Amino acid sequence: MRFIAIFLAVCALTSCFEMPYYSESSAVDSSGWYSADTLKFNLSIADSSQRFNSQINLSHTGDYPYSNLYLFIDITYPNSRHRVDTLECVLADKRGRWYGTGLGDMVNHRIQYLNDIAFPLNGDYEVAITHGMRSEPLEKITDLGFRIERVSL
Repeated sequence: MRFIAIFLAVCALTSCFEMPYYSESSAVDSSGWYSADTLKFNLSIADSSQRFNSQINLSHTGDYPYSNLYLFIDITYPNSRHRVDTLECVLADKRGRWYGTGLGDMVNHRIQYLNDIAFPLNGDYEVAITHGMRSEPLEKITDLGFRIERVSL
């Protein structure tokens, strides 16, 4: 009886969380992230009528020296056209307390990027991300990811 109760609780909890349509992460070189180092994510869109929310997943150590991070995001469409955005990621408040979550010295952020968007063409897209900070190399960033989730009606 106890096993059934635990099983039902796990099923109820996991059914509340929808799996992302796409989620990938790349480790940043431990020697630092140079502005010429592009992190690329490739995804396929099968239904151009589907709506999505997108996020940037970012991890850094507690020693990251800034309260923000600028990212340049270049989306290449299946027809080779581009959309380029600059995204400021605010990581800490005015007192230096991190907005993200984490354990120990690691801080993780989920930063909203584009919400309720449709990719206009079916096919393969490339999302290329570089940083726009003045530090060269940018240190203490450990991972960067791109995630899209279907918008539920």
